[in-house]
Amino acid sequence: MRRAALLAVTALLAGVVLVGCRRPSPPPPQPLPFDHSIHVRVELDQGTLQCTSCHPGAERGAHAGLPALAYCLRCHMRPQGDPPSPREHLVREAGARGGPFRWIQVTREPGHVYFSHAAHVSLAKLTCKDCHGDVTSWQAAPKAPNQRLLSMDRCLACHRARGAPTHCNTCHQ
Repeated sequence: MRRAALLAVTALLAGVVLVGCRRPSPPPPQPLPFDHSIHVRVELDQGTLQCTSCHPGAERGAHAGLPALAYCLRCHMRPQGDPPSPREHLVREAGARGGPFRWIQVTREPGHVYFSHAAHVSLAKLTCKDCHGDVTSWQAAPKAPNQRLLSMDRCLACHRARGAPTHCNTCHQ
C-alpha cells in the first residue's frame, strides 16, 4: 500500500516536471502580416497615423487594444499600395460578412500583473517607443511578446530611474 502511494506520488511529480519543461506551443498566426512600417507613414486628413489611431486604449485604458474592423475599412475599402498587398482583400471580405477581423493578442500581461497603459502614457508621459521599441521598422505584427522589451527587469529599471514605486504590489496583485 505504501509502495503504491509512493509510486503514485513519484508518477505525479514526474508528470508535473514533464509538463513544466515542455516548450510552449507557438501562438496561432496573425490573420494578416500587418506592416507597421507602412502604416506609420500613412497620411490622413489629421496627419500621419499615430499609435493611438489604431490602439486607442493606450491613452485612456488598461490595455492599448487593437483596431476595430470599421477603422481598418476607412482606408481598406479599396486596394491600397502599388502593388496591393496580396492578403489585404481579407480585410474587405471580413467587412462584407460583417466582421469581425480577429488579431491575435500577444502582449497581454499575466493575470497576476496589473498594468495600465493610461497611467504610463497619460500620467508618466512615456512614449510607445519607450516600452515597445521602434515599431516603425516592424514589417509584421509580433508573433509573441518581446521578452527583452517587456520584462519585469526592464520595468523595474525604468521605475527606479524615474523614481516610480517599486513595491511588489504596485504591479502584482
